[in-house]
Amino acid sequence: MLIMNNLFIWILCVLFMSSGCSYYSVSGSLPGHIKTAAVPLFENKTVEPGIVEDLTDAIQDAVISDGNMKITGEFQADALVQGTIIDVIEEADTFSSSEQAEQFKIRIFADVQFYDRVKNKAVWEEKRMEGWARYSASGSTDSEGSATREDAITEALKMLADLIIDKTVAGW
Repeated sequence: MLIMNNLFIWILCVLFMSSGCSYYSVSGSLPGHIKTAAVPLFENKTVEPGIVEDLTDAIQDAVISDGNMKITGEFQADALVQGTIIDVIEEADTFSSSEQAEQFKIRIFADVQFYDRVKNKAVWEEKRMEGWARYSASGSTDSEGSATREDAITEALKMLADLIIDKTVAGW
């Protein structure tokens, strides 16, 4: 009985120690030959002015922050991040006891494609990717820090850009 207990403890120790040495990679699914990317202006199917320029800037900032690719011109790039902003939805999100909107939520949807120019094929495509943020109806800073509608749009576009880059380099 003592031998079985010792054997069991020894097996547990071996399993525990070997699990701590396992290898985990965060290199993601970005093909090795893709070192540069371009972000041409997205198409805009909304009435929101300036939104494609702001999304382009947000995606470029996310690419630079991530560090897996460098931004370059469209014709020199190994890959393209391209797409269409298809919808901007604004809705009341929280209400006061007198049923007045206290906070709004803005949701920005885009159809996005990450295109490998070297192999001439789409690496991934996703419909209706969403970035969102809230802002206060009164214009004062709310608990999430968005004071104005413009602040919320910037925050939603940043979220959308981060999702795009996460999907590109992590593959989920």
